Amino acid sequence: MRYRCTSPTAEESVSEILPRVAGWLTPAQAAILSELASHIPVGTHIVEFGSFLGRSTLSLLSGASEDVTLYAVDPYAGDEVGPRPGRTAHSGVDPETTHLEFHKNLGLAGAEGRVTHLRIRSEQTPDDVLEGAGLVFVDGSHRFRDAAQDLRRVCGRLTPGGWLAVHDAFYSVGVTLAITTVLLRRPDFTYRGRSGSLAVYRRTGRGPDGGGARPSRGNRLRQVAELPTLGGVCVRKTGLLIAAACSAGDIDARWPH
Repeated sequence: MRYRCTSPTAEESVSEILPRVAGWLTPAQAAILSELASHIPVGTHIVEFGSFLGRSTLSLLSGASEDVTLYAVDPYAGDEVGPRPGRTAHSGVDPETTHLEFHKNLGLAGAEGRVTHLRIRSEQTPDDVLEGAGLVFVDGSHRFRDAAQDLRRVCGRLTPGGWLAVHDAFYSVGVTLAITTVLLRRPDFTYRGRSGSLAVYRRTGRGPDGGGARPSRGNRLRQVAELPTLGGVCVRKTGLLIAAACSAGDIDARWPH
């Protein structure tokens, strides 16, 4: 189902509304998404899997040219696996309320004409939407099966020269396993580095097998070198969960992302 936001009553710029939108995207990661959006191939659009309240959506729009459309894919079903174990992305909040808040934030930023919201699961995203994308931001389910499926679909359809950004990379077990299963084996996707849990890749080849080429040793080693990060993050997360079990303190603000 496709949605368009209603017109805002008091329009603000994206840069003004963005700091007030809650989410797990750090300011540095938001800046990277904005920068990537400013470099997408001509004639392409942007796709994001997982919008929540619109923090990543607005970050992407802040760097994209005015004529670029963004497809925001989020079902707001209430069962999506969030960054913390045992909690969904909408824990404690009615998913319909979250959905309405997302549209409200886009409306306040005057972005209603630039965003097409697909209220479907990522696996239901039409092929033509992915095939015309110059940048895809993946921040959907953190389950290994779901994350791997998302990456496989994107990798097979992203425009050559296009960008792929993956959130919770090397910070989530499921997402990291998906990366090592899918991206580590592909010679047509070059790892460009990360900021916290936001990993960036660029598609440098045309076919699913990179034209018969094998993944370069350097490209694979750069990704493998990030794996110890997951171990350190898991230790930090375990400590926070133990602390939360021993007290009523809120650990969301300290959760690694």
